[in-house]
Amino acid sequence: MSHLTNDLGADEDTHDAFEPNSLFADLDPGYYDESSHRWRKPASSPEEYVYQKVHHDRILKYFTTRDGYLDLEFHPNGDLWTYLVEKKPPLTTRIEWAVQIVEGLAHHSHFIVWADADFRNILVTANIDIVLCDFAYSVSSPDPFHSFTTQPPPIFRCPWDYYGQPPTHVDIFGFAVILFALLTNRFPWTHDLLPDLDAQLAASAKHDRGEFDTVESAELNTYFGSISSKCFLATYATGTELLDDMRHAREMWLQGGGGGG
Repeated sequence: MSHLTNDLGADEDTHDAFEPNSLFADLDPGYYDESSHRWRKPASSPEEYVYQKVHHDRILKYFTTRDGYLDLEFHPNGDLWTYLVEKKPPLTTRIEWAVQIVEGLAHHSHFIVWADADFRNILVTANIDIVLCDFAYSVSSPDPFHSFTTQPPPIFRCPWDYYGQPPTHVDIFGFAVILFALLTNRFPWTHDLLPDLDAQLAASAKHDRGEFDTVESAELNTYFGSISSKCFLATYATGTELLDDMRHAREMWLQGGGGGG
């Protein structure tokens, strides 16, 4: 994976430069197994459960569990956060990814909450599609007041007062941030896709106060503004109803002449 720089003052040497994953250490990500051409990740019960229960084109492909490791499909393009910053894909591609991400969120119909919806946990395939991954923190059939013991990076974190609503709100809110970033090439209340920790915490504090950023483009707001607002406000209960709206908005945007980079 390539390394990126931002305003953290990191040296531009490839060993010291900043990359999205470096701010927020996660569980052992595993390793690429050259003999099988698969990604091997230390097994956890929640993650193994999700991969065995949910089979979908937008969910990372699972093969088996052996010797305490999950055998998963390997995608050399890496995570979406890094890909967005390095490759700067066009708007048409980014909107298609937004739809594909929601297709993956349809696993809510299996009573599963991802609980870690952020760009690090979305991979870019060889065909430049996306798959969701990393379900180590997922929860099956939680009650409305379930206390989530883990959080994604602050910029993706759901406001505290949303607890008590359907547990899928944590994923829907995470998607609100993802959609906003895909539409604008910046995170809410920030200037780019590489906000430092202080900027993320400041944006998260605004979200806790019920302050949500808006997309500057009037054209994009026409098609996606209401969806963005409903996601920020956790109006959607499931990924399925969100998917219907996203597909419709994409088609209307394309018919209206959308498709520029």
